[in-house]
Amino acid sequence: MKKVIPILTIVAVLAFFGSAGAVMGVSSMMPGVGGTGTIGAGSMMGGGFAMTNTGGFGMMNGMAGAPVVGDDGTAYLISFNPSANPGTTPTSNSFESTITAVTPSGAVTSITLNGIASRPVVEGNVLAATASLPNFSNFNILENLGTSTPSEQSMLYVVGLPLTSSSVPVGVSLDGRFASIAVIASNAIYVVTSDFGNGMMTGSGTFNMMYGSYNFNGTGTAHSYLYIIGFDGHLVNKITLQ
Repeated sequence: MKKVIPILTIVAVLAFFGSAGAVMGVSSMMPGVGGTGTIGAGSMMGGGFAMTNTGGFGMMNGMAGAPVVGDDGTAYLISFNPSANPGTTPTSNSFESTITAVTPSGAVTSITLNGIASRPVVEGNVLAATASLPNFSNFNILENLGTSTPSEQSMLYVVGLPLTSSSVPVGVSLDGRFASIAVIASNAIYVVTSDFGNGMMTGSGTFNMMYGSYNFNGTGTAHSYLYIIGFDGHLVNKITLQ
C-alpha cells in the first residue's frame, strides 16, 4: 500500500533536489561505479557478496563494497541477502537490503528494506539511492512515474540524515524492476531501468545464483527505459529503449 507523503517532507525533498543539482557533478554509468554525482547501483551492478555467512558486502567488486562517507565522517554501507528460495519468480520479497550508518565514534544504526538497495550517494543531510524489486510499503511516495503495476517497478529514493532505526525513505517509482546507476547532470537525474534482470544484474553472484537461468521475458513483453527526472521529482522524459 502506497503511503501519502507529508507536505513538510515534500518541501525538504524538493530543497534537496534543488541543491543537489548545483553541487553534484557528472559520474560514470559503468557497472559498479557510484561516487559523488551518481545515485549509485554498485551493490546491484557489481554484486558478489561474500564478506559474511549470509550475504554481506561486495568487497571483491571494487567500488561496490566501498563505504560512502558523509561530511561528518559517518560511513554508509549497503548489503543485501536473499530471502526467497532460488528459482522462484523474483519479487519484492526475494531480497532484503540493509543500509548501515557507522559514525567515527563507532555508533551503528541501520534500516532494512525489501529488495536490492544500491550503493548510495550522500550530500549534506540526505542519502539517496535506488532500489530494485522494491516494496512500496517501505517508502513515502513522492511521485509515481511508472505506468505498470507496482510489482514491475523500481524506486529512486532519498532518506534524511542522521539515519535512525525509524527512518522512512521518500521514493519516486519507475517502470522496470531493476534500476541502474543514476547520473545527475544538466539539472536533472538520469536513470536506466529494465525488466531484464539477467542483463541488469550481471556480476551479482547472489542474484545469478538464484536467477541465472530465469526467463524474464517468458510471461510477457519486457522493456528497458531511460528516465530523465527533474529535481522536484517530476518527469522530464521517459524514453523506451526496448
